[in-house]
Amino acid sequence: MFIPKAAIFDLDGTLFDSMTIWKQIDEEFLRQRGFVCTQDYTDAIKAMGWLEGAEYTIARYHLSETPEEVMNTWFAMSEEFYAHRVAMKPYAKEYLTLLSEHQVPMAVATSMEPQANIALVLGAHGITSLFKNITLSTEVSRGKGFPDIYELAASRLGLPPQDCAVFEDILVAIRGAASGGFQTVGIFDPVSENDWKDIEKEADLAVRTWQELL
Repeated sequence: MFIPKAAIFDLDGTLFDSMTIWKQIDEEFLRQRGFVCTQDYTDAIKAMGWLEGAEYTIARYHLSETPEEVMNTWFAMSEEFYAHRVAMKPYAKEYLTLLSEHQVPMAVATSMEPQANIALVLGAHGITSLFKNITLSTEVSRGKGFPDIYELAASRLGLPPQDCAVFEDILVAIRGAASGGFQTVGIFDPVSENDWKDIEKEADLAVRTWQELL
């Protein structure tokens, strides 16, 4: 059983089995328009922002929609996914409940976009009230490769970094949190399979399932 003094959680790929959601949305979006989602499209669009990605998709598939219409469709599809299709990882909710029973203060630190999906997915699983704050990547100037977002979340809990454990599924985030003096817990996700050995080596604790923490 692992009971930290305080806990800061990532959402996508950590608490939720959601890292493939945008690939599913891409596949469904293109299928509705008579196209097959290919790997080269996925590779091209994943590094783009929303507007650039919409413009690229329109140009590539000669769509009659405007970039705003494409983005609005993507966002609406993502809302449906997060509200109804995204599952919590096995035993994640049980672990949150355990920490709540031990009165461990908890926060969220997320770069989830669109941000409206945060409330949707937390509400869908009945866990909104467990978190004392939700800190967004847009509230800080640097990404998760730096400790900024975790520092802001910890300050809102009224605690120093050394009293907080950060739960993340990607190596760059583990490194970012560690650089700020946070205890780090690596949570396995298939998307980070290639980095898992490094996560195991660099995180203070690394588990393949939430059940290992109970």
